[in-house]
Formats: sequence, structure tokens, C-alpha cells
Amino acid sequence: MITVTPISLHGEDERGSNYLWNCQRTGDFMLCYRNAGSSGGQHYHEGHSANKNPEILLLFSGKAELHWCPLDGNEIIVTEISAPVRVEIPAMIWHQMIAITDCCYIELNSVDDVRKDSVRIWREDFEKMINVKS
Repeated sequence: MITVTPISLHGEDERGSNYLWNCQRTGDFMLCYRNAGSSGGQHYHEGHSANKNPEILLLFSGKAELHWCPLDGNEIIVTEISAPVRVEIPAMIWHQMIAITDCCYIELNSVDDVRKDSVRIWREDFEKMINVKS
């Protein structure tokens, strides 16, 4: 299952707001900007990379839909997320993120982690695969 957790508001005044989160990971991370209507993902992770098991992203601004399904599932679930939130996606869950609005987020992994531990299955092919199970 995907876990969506609000990022904790620490303080707020006329200047703006401050949020806190805990990060046990180190290394290179990806800062991503997505335009409204664009899509990313359409893959799953096997768990070979510690930074993809689970995949963690922090949505800082905007709103998006996460479309996801465990590999042994038979239905794509849609979860709407609104900033600021922390999202955890375990290994072996196919997922796609579609930006509802312009979004900014970081993935707590590197491009190398993506290359080592991403199995691409385009949505159309994934839908065919899970429809066979129904």
C-alpha cells in the first residue's frame, strides 16, 4: 500500500510557514517540477536500491493523483495528494503520478537509483496485464 502523510507544520506567521520532516537518507536526491497535466512513473521498483525500497517523495507544492496497483492486484487505485505531504511507495507496486496542478517535489533517491531499480510498464500494457487477472 502507498502511504501518504502530511508534512508537519512547525510554525507560521506573516512571513510564511515552516515545515519539518525526518530524513534518514543521504546522497543525491532529485528536485522535480511537473507541469499540470503531465505524467511520470508508469513503472515499479524491485527493491534492489535501498533508496527505492520504499520510494519516498515529498510534494512541496501543488496537487497530483497517484495511480497505483500492486503487481499481484487487479485494479488501479487513484489517490489524490495535495502539498505538503510525504509519500512512500513500496517495492513491487506499479505507479504513475499525474500532476493536477503545477507541482514541485523531491524524490529521496538519485538518477542512478532510478536506473538500477525501475521496471517500466506503460499504463496501457499494465492495464492489459491486470485485466487478465480479473
